Amino acid sequence: MNLIEVRKKFKELSGRYDLVNEDNSDNGATFLANEACRWLDKTVETSKTGASYMQLLTAGDWYVEFPNARAIKEVWVTTADGRWQLEKRKLQDLIASYYSDIPADRVNGTPYYYSPAISRYIPEDITPATLLTFANYVGTLDITGYTYDALIISTPIDVSGLIEVLGFFYSAELSEDSDENYWSTVHPLLLIEAMIRMSHIITGNKPMLDILDRGLDGDLQRLEKDRVEQEIAEVDQMEG
Repeated sequence: MNLIEVRKKFKELSGRYDLVNEDNSDNGATFLANEACRWLDKTVETSKTGASYMQLLTAGDWYVEFPNARAIKEVWVTTADGRWQLEKRKLQDLIASYYSDIPADRVNGTPYYYSPAISRYIPEDITPATLLTFANYVGTLDITGYTYDALIISTPIDVSGLIEVLGFFYSAELSEDSDENYWSTVHPLLLIEAMIRMSHIITGNKPMLDILDRGLDGDLQRLEKDRVEQEIAEVDQMEG
């Protein structure tokens, strides 16, 4: 189902005609749909919980930013020389080891480590330019926006390549009527039930919320069992 179909079915099943217009355009239901998707993402692990974000690197690049991440699991770099996994380091250790020089003195090389970066300033209206040359030292990155996170690699890369960030990511946001994501396409009823749940959170209808939670818990546990069955398939002995 796409977004407009989700809104239409939500209106029919919930009776919340105030949140969806007569022509099924949005009057508040889209917000509930996206909040429901995020709740489902955080509540259960599915075959689509993990994702891979890829970005091309050019010589001199030393960090990458990416949207909608929940948790970074692995980072890989690919160049003409091969493909290798970066090892995670604490941010303060990585900066001390690789970025203690002034920017003009940094030498490009081959990165072997990474660290999740700090990507928000306080106060939030401050910029690196405001801090003059001192902000050129790696510490806090000025990235695209609140939905983005970032990581720093251990040295500015010396050749073109590809960086791949594997981890848990939120489902794609639903905004246009034709938009679809994992929940709207594969489990539309679960999504709509979660939207109804969100509507009862807002109105404070605890008895109905408890009923919905019990029903959703059962469905989500069955999804989790499917994932576990897939993981253990053809595994007949413990490693070690």
